[in-house]
Amino acid sequence: MKVYVTRKLPDIAEKMLKEHFEVGVHDENHVLPREKLIEVVKHYDGILSTMPDCLDREVLSHAGLLKVIANYAAGLDNIDLKAAEEKGIQVFNLPDEGTNSTADMTWALFMAFIRRIPQGDQFVRSGQWGCWDPWIGLGEELAGKTYGVVGYGRIGQAVAQRALGFDLNVVVYHRSQKILEDPRMKQNPWEEFLASVDYFSLHTPLTPETRNLINAATIARMKKKPLLINMARGPVVNTEDLIAALKKGDLRGAALDVTDPEPLPGDHPLIRAPNCLFAPHVGTGTIDCRVHSAQSAAQNLIQGLLKTRNI
Repeated sequence: MKVYVTRKLPDIAEKMLKEHFEVGVHDENHVLPREKLIEVVKHYDGILSTMPDCLDREVLSHAGLLKVIANYAAGLDNIDLKAAEEKGIQVFNLPDEGTNSTADMTWALFMAFIRRIPQGDQFVRSGQWGCWDPWIGLGEELAGKTYGVVGYGRIGQAVAQRALGFDLNVVVYHRSQKILEDPRMKQNPWEEFLASVDYFSLHTPLTPETRNLINAATIARMKKKPLLINMARGPVVNTEDLIAALKKGDLRGAALDVTDPEPLPGDHPLIRAPNCLFAPHVGTGTIDCRVHSAQSAAQNLIQGLLKTRNI
C-alpha cells in the first residue's frame, strides 16, 4: 500500500510509515497544490493531511484507492466529512493533541496584550527609553476580574485553569451543561456571559452554529467592552464586525491567532488596527506538540489501513 504525507513533518512520522508502506512526501515549504492533491487521492491508499489541505467534495470525488485520511490537526473543517463517508473513507483527527500548547499560547497572547509587551519591546528598540517613567507602558492587574471561556472542551478547560491561577473569576459558555469542579467558576447562559466578561477567549470548532458567533449583535451586548482572544477558527468571528467594533471601541482589543481570511493580505484593514495583536496560527506551535502530533497522526494512518489498534 502507498501513503502520502502532504507536508514535511517531524521525521518520526515518515519513519513510522515506512515500516509498513511505500511513502510519498511533499517536502516543499508550501501547501500542496490542488491539482496535486487530486492526483494523490486518486493513487494513494492513505493520506496524512494538514490543516491547509482542502479535501472538499470535488477533490474527494476523484478518490480511487483512498481508504484513510489522517488529519494532522484537532479540527476537521478542511475535510468534507459527508463526502468522505459516502466514499467509504475513514477520517482521523488529533483531538487530544495540542491542549497545553494552545492553552499556553492563549495565555501568552492575553498577557502580551494586557501588559503591552510588544509596545514595550518596540519602545526600547527604537531608543525612546530615556529613564524610568511611572506612566510608560501601563497595563492592568488581573486579580478579581472576569475571564470568559467559550467552548469548555479540553483546551477551554486548560485555559480556565490558567485563569484561576491568576485569581481571575472564570465564566464558561458551552452548548451543553458542564460539571465545573472549581467553585470560582460558573457556567452562564449566553446573554449573561456576554454581559459579564472583561476578557474572553474562543475555543470552539468551526461549525454552521459557530460561524460568525461573534458579530455586531453579540458585541453590542458586551457591557464591559472586553478583550477578545480568538484561538478557534477565523470565521467564528465576523471580520467586518470586528473591525467596526475595534474602531468604535466596543471591544477594547483583539488578540488573534486565527483570522478570516487567513492569512490576512498585507493591506487588509484589520492589519492596521492598533488595538489588535496577531500570531500566525501557531496555537499548537511547540516542538513537543509537533513531534507528538506527527507520531499520533502516523499511528492513526497505520491503524486505519491495517485495521488494528495494536501496532
